[in-house]
Amino acid sequence: MEEATTTDLVQENKMDGEHVDGHLPSLVNSDKEKKVPNEVSMASGALDENSPLLDSSRNTTCYKRRWYVLVVFAYAALLQTAVWNTFGPIAQSAKAVFGWSDANIGMLNNWGNIVYVVFMFPIAWLMDVKGLRVSMLLCSVLLVLTTAIRCITSDPVPATWLMNTAALVAGVAGTVPNAGPALFSATWFPPNQRATATAVSTISSYIGLSVGFIIGPLVVPQPNEPSLNMTDIRQLNSSSLINSTGFNLTPAANISEVRSGIMRLMYIECAACVLLLLLVVVYFPAKPPSPPSLTASIERTSYLRGIKGLFTHRRFWVIMTAFSVPTGVYLAFGAVLDVVLNAVGISQYHAGWMGFYGMIGGGVAALLMSRISDLFLRHIKMMLLLLFVLATGATAWFVLLCLSYIPFNLVSMYLSSILMGVFINASVPLFFELGCEASYPIAEGVTVGVLTLANNLTGVIFLSVLQIPQIGVQWMNWAMLGSVAVTVPLLLLFTENYTRTDIDTQDIIVPEPDVDGAVSINTDIKAS
Repeated sequence: MEEATTTDLVQENKMDGEHVDGHLPSLVNSDKEKKVPNEVSMASGALDENSPLLDSSRNTTCYKRRWYVLVVFAYAALLQTAVWNTFGPIAQSAKAVFGWSDANIGMLNNWGNIVYVVFMFPIAWLMDVKGLRVSMLLCSVLLVLTTAIRCITSDPVPATWLMNTAALVAGVAGTVPNAGPALFSATWFPPNQRATATAVSTISSYIGLSVGFIIGPLVVPQPNEPSLNMTDIRQLNSSSLINSTGFNLTPAANISEVRSGIMRLMYIECAACVLLLLLVVVYFPAKPPSPPSLTASIERTSYLRGIKGLFTHRRFWVIMTAFSVPTGVYLAFGAVLDVVLNAVGISQYHAGWMGFYGMIGGGVAALLMSRISDLFLRHIKMMLLLLFVLATGATAWFVLLCLSYIPFNLVSMYLSSILMGVFINASVPLFFELGCEASYPIAEGVTVGVLTLANNLTGVIFLSVLQIPQIGVQWMNWAMLGSVAVTVPLLLLFTENYTRTDIDTQDIIVPEPDVDGAVSINTDIKAS
């Protein structure tokens, strides 16, 4: 095996027309730690949680407990998306009880996206500097606060204010489970399980959305179902809020039963979030005692330097656009799927099941594709191209059905909607891993944070258009199709590289740190 030569720590080389660091950051975190010999720090065979992830002999260890920690992290992702998607699947019931319009429903989802854009950078800093435990504690507390606020009252006027406030808090809580999957998998899992672990966290978000599509309509009756309660209807129709939205209740609506169903759903979600907080408090360490891979032991680029690096990295911009446009539009589109399908005569019940099957199918496909990616390394771009060619076809089928350009039937609508969700959702963990490979050694939490920020910003723009009076819903179908189709040429333009994987598989040799604790790489040196 050839010896790798150490380059100067501040040297920069050019790659694809960009200035990127030609070194890896220090393997230690402070001057104080640099003075402690590695042999002493590793003598006990285990590291303190606050010590750097480094074994002087470069031994790596995988702990069985990583699966428990993954379940807790995935549960947080599930709950956050379920809470975020509470009112979309029960839009007609919420309109009847609170007097909301389509714009009100869309704005409840939009608040989460807006707040995510604002808080992503500080939360990415928190994950990078303070670690996963502190970040998860914050996420859990915010989710409990969010769901507790929504349990206070169902009176239309104060409830509307409280629900919007809760949506803001939920958006802050969403930064950790949305930006953290790649960081979590890199911290706890070896290279041949990283994409799979990222997929499990991502799938949990899909399951959370699916739970919303099913649990909501099951717990909350539609407003045109059971019996008549004219007193409640008169009281609700007399509200100035109702009159301002122009929503008229049907005579068959039993508002008391619908209201009770909504509050019952609020209590269920609050109890689930309290359970999450207990699980995190009991056991959720920042990192394992020893690293699962060589790159997990290497300190990442500093936070501010990493942010600057991402925004001057042309190839990262290509992958960010290819990810954020279709997935951001689809996420917002799915949140108001009931509104879209109601325009073509499909009920809240069927819209819920379409959303459910699309998310579950996407989760299964994401896990399958990620596992294939782990088994056959360095083929993510090819897999993404395949997914988006298929997604474009499925979305075109869905749009043509909605606009009656081809004969409409419920079975075709189900199939096209489900396939659209399967192909788009399956791409998310692959995008996360590809983005981290392209931007390495920038921290995974920062990289995925920026990816999901762009994703949420796309959702903000999409849902904000709903606020335009008399805008209708047909534009959403065309926006969905265009966002998916544009991804194919973007992926073709992207030049992939897998520096992180090359280091972990020893295709790139990383020398031992020098006396100052610094380490650098020469990407031209290959293992023999």
